[in-house]
Amino acid sequence: MTFAQITDALKCEIIHKGNNFDTINITHVSAGDMMSEVLISNEDHRVIVTALTTDQVVRTADIVEAIGIILINGKQPQNSMRNLAVESNITLLSTNLSMFEVCTVLGKLLGKG
Repeated sequence: MTFAQITDALKCEIIHKGNNFDTINITHVSAGDMMSEVLISNEDHRVIVTALTTDQVVRTADIVEAIGIILINGKQPQNSMRNLAVESNITLLSTNLSMFEVCTVLGKLLGKG
């Protein structure tokens, strides 16, 4: 799946377009609000889905080499999170949908649901 498919399906606001926004193929999703759980996963080409709006999420995304972050429930990033996403070139999106709705839609886009 692509970021274009994600933004259309989830009706996302694009906060920052990271590297390869238009070309990268996303194959995995890590969803949760405990970044320690995100750190134990080891999938390439993944996005992180969370309600957390702090720069710690971007730092975690950078460590696990995630290519994007999707904020749920209409959350907007703190300024430090937005700035760090820009610095790190990590795509940052926001949607009004819940965690369950986002995971359901992304699972269908990945052919897993």
